[in-house]
Amino acid sequence: MAGALTAPAPVATTRDVASALIGMRRTLARNSPGGSGTVVAFRIIGLGLAVATLLCGLIRFEEPSRSVDLVAALLLGWLIGWVMGPILVRGAGVGLRPEWFALVPIPPRRLATGLLGASFAGVAPAVTLVAFAVLPLTAAQFGVLPVLVAVPATLLELVLVVLLSRVVAAGLAATMSSRRGQELGGLLMAVVIALASGGWSLATVIGQQLAAGTSPALGTALRVLPSGWGAAAVAAADRSDWPVVLAALTGLAVLSVLLLGAWARLLPVTMRRSGGRAPRAARSPAAAGQLAAWERLLPASPTGAVVAKELRAWRRDPGRSLLLLLALLISGLNLAVPALAFHLPAGLPWVGLAAALIVAMGAANLYGDDGTALWLTRMVPGVERADVRGRQAAWLLVVAPAMVALTVSLTAFSGQGWAWPWVLATLPALLGATAGLGVLLSVTRPVRQKDPNRRTGPFDTGDDPNAAGALIGQQYLLLVLAALAAVPAATLVLLGGLRGQPQLDAAGVVVGVATGGLLFWWGGRVAAQRLADRGAELMDLVHLGPQARTHRDPTRPPPPAAVELPRWKSAVRNTLWTVGILLIVPQGLVPIGFNLFGVDQQVKVWFAARYLPQDRQTLAAAGFIAAGLLAIWWAVAIGRRHPTKEGTRS
Repeated sequence: MAGALTAPAPVATTRDVASALIGMRRTLARNSPGGSGTVVAFRIIGLGLAVATLLCGLIRFEEPSRSVDLVAALLLGWLIGWVMGPILVRGAGVGLRPEWFALVPIPPRRLATGLLGASFAGVAPAVTLVAFAVLPLTAAQFGVLPVLVAVPATLLELVLVVLLSRVVAAGLAATMSSRRGQELGGLLMAVVIALASGGWSLATVIGQQLAAGTSPALGTALRVLPSGWGAAAVAAADRSDWPVVLAALTGLAVLSVLLLGAWARLLPVTMRRSGGRAPRAARSPAAAGQLAAWERLLPASPTGAVVAKELRAWRRDPGRSLLLLLALLISGLNLAVPALAFHLPAGLPWVGLAAALIVAMGAANLYGDDGTALWLTRMVPGVERADVRGRQAAWLLVVAPAMVALTVSLTAFSGQGWAWPWVLATLPALLGATAGLGVLLSVTRPVRQKDPNRRTGPFDTGDDPNAAGALIGQQYLLLVLAALAAVPAATLVLLGGLRGQPQLDAAGVVVGVATGGLLFWWGGRVAAQRLADRGAELMDLVHLGPQARTHRDPTRPPPPAAVELPRWKSAVRNTLWTVGILLIVPQGLVPIGFNLFGVDQQVKVWFAARYLPQDRQTLAAAGFIAAGLLAIWWAVAIGRRHPTKEGTRS
C-alpha cells in the first residue's frame, strides 16, 4: 500500500505529449468563440496565393533549369511569409502558446516537439502544403525519379518554414523584454513591414530576371538558400547527381533539427519573460541633472521644456524611431527601387513626399501615445498652449530635416528639373499640415493606449481589442488630410506646367508654404484651446477609455453597444478593405500617374491597365478606382448594418 502511494508517476513520452497537444489544438480551434476576422482574411488571401503558386508549376520554359529557379523563388517567398507572420500578426494563428505550459513539468525539447506537432494541425500549414505542391508538379516534367525526390523535399521544406517561424516568434518574445531587444525587434518589424508593402518591386525584378534567363547568378543564389534546397534536389535527380540529392535532403533534415533545438532553448526564456515589461536603464542623480548640449540651445521657457521632453521621447521610444525607419524603407521599396530598376528617374523626387506622408501617420495620436502622463500637464494651469506648440516644434525638428534632405537629394540626383516646383510646393504644405492637424486630431479623438513604460513592444497598443483598429483609422485620416492640404499648391504647379507659365509655379510654392504655415498655426491654436476647455474629459478618455464619455442629457438613453462582427463578416470586411486599397492605388492611381508623367509604355509590371492600348488605359484605371471605392463602401456598410445588443441597427 505504501509502495503504491510512493510510486513515481509515469513519465509522458514525446509521443504522448505531441498527441495531447494536437488534441488541445484541435479542441481550441473547434471551440473558438469567433476568432479574428483579420486572421480569416489572411487565410483566404493565403489560399488564393497558394493556388496561384501551385499553378506556376504548370509553366514550362525552354530551359528546364529556369523552372527549378522559379520554384526556388516561390518557396523563398513563402519562407519569408512564414517569418513575417509572427511579426505582423502577433499571436494570431499560433494556437497553443508556450507560456501556457510554464508550470507543466515537461522538458523543453519534448514540449517543443509536441508544439511542433500541434502546429501542423492548423490551417496555415495545410495552405502552405498546397503551395509547396508546386515542387512535385514541376518535377513531373523531368520524370518519375525527380517526383519521388520532390515528395520528401516538399515535406522537409514545410517542416523548415514552420520551425523557422516558431523560432522567430520565440526569439521576438524573448528579446522584447528589454529595451535593446525592443529596438532590435522594432528594426526587424520595420524591415518586414516594408517588405510586405513594397516587396512587389523586388519580386518583379526577380521575376523578370528569371523569365529572361539573363542572370545565372540569381538562379544559383536561389538554390543555395535553404528554401531552394528542395528544388536543387529535383534538378540533381534529373541529371542523376545522387550525392547532391542526398546532401540537399540531409541538409534540410539537419537544419530542421537544429531549429528545433534552438526553439527548445528559447522556450524557457519565453515562458519566464512573457508579459514582462522592458526595464529602464538607471541613471545617476548627477547625470539626471545635467543638460545635453542640444538642450542648452532651447529657450528656458515652458515651450522649450516640452520640446526637450519630446526630443528625448523620440530618442528613447522604439516606436517613434521605428516610424521614421518605416517611412524610409516603405517609400524606398515602393518608389526608389522600381525607379532605379526600371530606369524611371521621374519616380525619385516623390520618395521624400511619400515618406513625409507615412511619417504623418505617427502624429495622429500624440496625446494617446503618452498614456496617463497627461495628468502632468493638467497639474500646471495655463500651460496648454506651451504643451501643444512644444509638441509641434519637436515634431518638425525631428521629421522636417530628414524629409527635406531626402527629397532634395533624390530630386537633384534624378536630374528631373520639372520636379522642383512640385516638391518645393507640396513638401512644406505636408509638413505644416501634419504638425498642425496632428495635434488637433490627437486632442479631438485620442485613442487610449498603454503607458510607454508598460509596453512590451513598439506595436503594443494595450488590452483594448478595438484600439488598434481605431488607431489605424485615425492615422489614415490624418494621411488623407495632409495630402489634401497639398492639393491647392499642386494644382497651381500643374496649371503652370500645362500652360507654360513659370509664375504659376512660383505662386504654387508660395501657396504651399502659406498653407503649411497657416495649418500649423491654426491647428495648434484650436488644439490648445480644446485642451484647456476639455482637458478633464480628455484625461478620463486616455485613462479609462471610450466608456468614460458622459452623456450631457440624462434623459437620453446611452447608445446601444455594438456587437463584435462574426468571423465571416469581419473577414469579408477586411478583405474588401484590402482589395479596395489595391484597386485604388496600384491599379488606378499609379497607371494614371505613369501616363501623366510620360513613363515608357513598356513598363507594365503588375499594373493591369498598362497592358491595354494607351488610349484605354486611363479609362481602365478610372474603372479600377471606382471598383475600389465600391469595395471600401461595402466594407463600411457591413459594419454599420450589423445589429447591436438591443436589436437595433448601429
